[in-house]
Amino acid sequence: MKENSIIWTRVSTKYQEDNGGSLVDQKLKCEDYAQAHEMNVKGYYGGKHESAKTPGKMVKEMVSAIKKDKTIKNVLIAKGDRFSRNAGQGISILNELRDLGVNVVEAGTGLDTSTPEGLMMLQMKICMAQWDNTNRTNNFTSGRKNCMRNGVYCGPAPIGYDKQGKSLKSTFTINSDGFLIRKAFQWKLQGLANCDILTRLAEHGLHLRKQRLQEILTNPFYSGLIVNKMLDYEPIEGKHPKIVSREDFLRVQEIMKGRVGAYKHKKETPRFPLKRFVRCWNDRTFFTAYTVKKKDIDYYKCNVDGCKTNVSAKKMHRKFEELLRTYNIPLELVGVFRDVIGNIISTDQKQQKEVISSLKKKKSECEGKMKKCRIKYATDMIDEDTFEITMATLQEELQGIDLLLAECNQDLSNLEKRIDEVFVMCCNLVDLWKNGTLETSQKLQNLLFPNGIFWDKETCGYRTEKENSALAVMRRITSICKNNKEEKSVEISSLSQVCA
Repeated sequence: MKENSIIWTRVSTKYQEDNGGSLVDQKLKCEDYAQAHEMNVKGYYGGKHESAKTPGKMVKEMVSAIKKDKTIKNVLIAKGDRFSRNAGQGISILNELRDLGVNVVEAGTGLDTSTPEGLMMLQMKICMAQWDNTNRTNNFTSGRKNCMRNGVYCGPAPIGYDKQGKSLKSTFTINSDGFLIRKAFQWKLQGLANCDILTRLAEHGLHLRKQRLQEILTNPFYSGLIVNKMLDYEPIEGKHPKIVSREDFLRVQEIMKGRVGAYKHKKETPRFPLKRFVRCWNDRTFFTAYTVKKKDIDYYKCNVDGCKTNVSAKKMHRKFEELLRTYNIPLELVGVFRDVIGNIISTDQKQQKEVISSLKKKKSECEGKMKKCRIKYATDMIDEDTFEITMATLQEELQGIDLLLAECNQDLSNLEKRIDEVFVMCCNLVDLWKNGTLETSQKLQNLLFPNGIFWDKETCGYRTEKENSALAVMRRITSICKNNKEEKSVEISSLSQVCA
């Protein structure tokens, strides 16, 4: 009577599939063996790219089928390393199948686990396969690390680049997509939303998904840096050409700060800049907006039952302009105001230096923890899973610290330029909000009132809970000036003291 058998085939990588280890070849060898030894093949298990490190779903399916069908007596494999390349797990599965009364048979040699000698030989082949796998992985990893430490990225070329050569001889050139990506960074610096950038890129023939654009705008490779997990995310100056300068890349990260991974659909229209910014004072929910088409009149509305406050957009916009005018600086106090803004920014930079010092301390502590973790793993104090999870967590923390340090260092540069920018902007708040683009208006709103503002239907006006500290100085200076109309001058020292 023919013994029932099943055939197991596996390739863990496409390279193995393309270099003589195909599933078809393995299947034919096993079928030839089954026919020569009068075995009945009841099923086929395994498949492409089954993990070399873990048993995987397909191995579990095979073992489950064997437990259900007690007539299966053999598992045919082409070679021992096709069964598993992880010694511990492979030997464990061999023993489990043997306990179930099932032999694993190597079709190429006829070795099987029915005898102690055959079991030992297959176990040795699995051990040798793991050694070979580990050795090749270490050589491959070491080679890649060496390339990247020398400033040569050896992975696939990111979009925007063409790659020639291999390993240390790899060279990158910027292609036509790369010049469009450079435009994307420039458009981001001009304040365009991601949806607008995607539209412009599509008009020039480069079609990207929203997530892909986010990845591009946050990838330091385009600024000439190589940042990789193999190097513990240590930034390495690359030899490839830059698509964007380091300074502009950091400015883009500043613009996107707090919105990484997020994508904003272009739902707002220029007619409703206050939508999802103003909230109802009674129930603290954001106003929505709508238009009465017959009369072409815009309204903001609270949708909460029992409230349903409706206010014309014209009225709310006029009231918001009046609010902005409270921050106007009288001409006679322009010089004072500029000095005060300079002092505030200077103080802020001192605080930035303290933050940098704190971040450097945290970075040192994080690097120390990573070093201790490596030592514990090398001395078998922790297992591989614990090591990998801990290192991944620490590497993510270190990457975040490095990004914050880069942002803080950027903030410390060019004090005079920042003072001028703030000064010009603050003297034109109403014009900026009223005549700017939708994104400019919303940026100004969020800058001035980080937590939004409230509409009180009882007083038909706005209530504010938190305002930008620097711009609060403007309102206080203006208020002081109005209360001192009869005086010819205001002492700079007293103003500075009030605004401190």
